[in-house]
Amino acid sequence: MFSPSAPHSAPIPRKVLAAAAHWHVELQCGSADPAALQAWRDASDEHERAWELLQRMDGQLGTIPASLALPALQAAQQRRRAAAKILALLVAAGSGIALGQAGLQSGPWQALTASLRTAPGQRRHVTLADGGRLEVNTDSALDVAYNATQRRIRLHHGEIMITTAPDPRPFLVDTRHGVIRALGTRFGIRCDADGSTVSVFEHAVEVRCAARPDAVWRLEAGQQLRFGETGADNVQATQAHQDSWLRGMLVAADWPLQQLVRELARYRRGRLACDAKVARRPVTGTYRLDDIDAVLESLCASHGLQVTYFTRYWATVAARPA
Repeated sequence: MFSPSAPHSAPIPRKVLAAAAHWHVELQCGSADPAALQAWRDASDEHERAWELLQRMDGQLGTIPASLALPALQAAQQRRRAAAKILALLVAAGSGIALGQAGLQSGPWQALTASLRTAPGQRRHVTLADGGRLEVNTDSALDVAYNATQRRIRLHHGEIMITTAPDPRPFLVDTRHGVIRALGTRFGIRCDADGSTVSVFEHAVEVRCAARPDAVWRLEAGQQLRFGETGADNVQATQAHQDSWLRGMLVAADWPLQQLVRELARYRRGRLACDAKVARRPVTGTYRLDDIDAVLESLCASHGLQVTYFTRYWATVAARPA
């Protein structure tokens, strides 16, 4: 069900941002008391908002420069200087930024340099540092960033399935369209140019959409949400067989042919299109994802179609001539 939270429209006070910057420096130096930091975060909603805003800006904040990572960093004066630099970034971003306003800033360069990538047709299994499981589908790019206070995945594009492990640190996934927070769960995320889709298979997640900084969606098992640059759709039931790619299968139930071809194209290099004259033909079947050309051959034989190859990597599915 849709469950928007109360809006966080009030600016975060400068003194709270300053405290968050101080905690960040202490944490980077290794001198922070995790229990005390958590107590500070739990003390008020403003504290938690400031901390999460800071964490979401960590791509801009970076780590403490090597020149400050010397023993001299123990000096309170140098710690204050480092904190002041971080505070300046927070204030420059605008203390009125609401949690969830900014999504992952991701472009072609970030995707190309991502630490974990799959090619078209490739799938990967990764065991995370905390014991959680990460399944990566075809043509995906992401970064995994764990630190002392949080577990974070940045999905630039593609599709993943996550099974989280018990851990006191929050588990967050960023896409260009918003942030997903796991609540002890198994869930999938698919991100493309038009939007991101979150599907929950166990327990629950919270979704903060970049286009709707005043709202939070809580999704329970069996629910999914599509959100993008203009907002979020209504919460829907998770589609049957949506996780069949984990078993190397694609299940189509009365799909338009165009939809099936679009899905198959994700697993094949090059361009695979569907002729408009047959785009609406209904198709039902189960297809193996490890040999898309064989799938196309079988599909053509059973549905009166043909594949026209302009080159090996440019093909169109069309009606077979009478």
